[in-house]
Amino acid sequence: MLDQLPELIDPVVFAERRSHLRGRLSMQRLDRLAGFLFDDKGELNVDLQFYKEGKVPVIEGRIEGHLNLTCQSCMQALAWVVDKPVKIGMVQTIEQADRLTEEFEPMMVSDNKMSLPGIIEDEVLISLPDYPRHGHKCLQYEPAVKLAEPLEIEQKPDNPFAVLETLKNTGDQ
Repeated sequence: MLDQLPELIDPVVFAERRSHLRGRLSMQRLDRLAGFLFDDKGELNVDLQFYKEGKVPVIEGRIEGHLNLTCQSCMQALAWVVDKPVKIGMVQTIEQADRLTEEFEPMMVSDNKMSLPGIIEDEVLISLPDYPRHGHKCLQYEPAVKLAEPLEIEQKPDNPFAVLETLKNTGDQ
């Protein structure tokens, strides 16, 4: 198992050579994931096999590890287990992607090398919950200051004939 996975790979060449990558990937190398994390401690275990299925280059394997996500209710650490199976069909056009069977996730590739941590990070990001939060009620809302009961002020509606009543009481006519 490699301590450091390569930064750039040519996944199509890896598939033609039937390469196999196993190693660990530190959380510090995953910039886009950082916004979801409570801290960047830990690492992911990566086991990826590259091969061709017919004419389609394939990446298949598993990504495993433990993350500390930020709970969106209490903003504290939320332990999250990553156990993501990966089966990617590499394509160059939308038409090729449409022809892939449902077992594959399509990934657009070009002739350029690609970031292996970027591919792994994409797979982890799509496996995260939309709104990470603890399973228990983690946020007990209690206001810091007790508010006083609202005062009820009795208001009498304006009476347009109130002036006449005062005239009646004073005896002026």
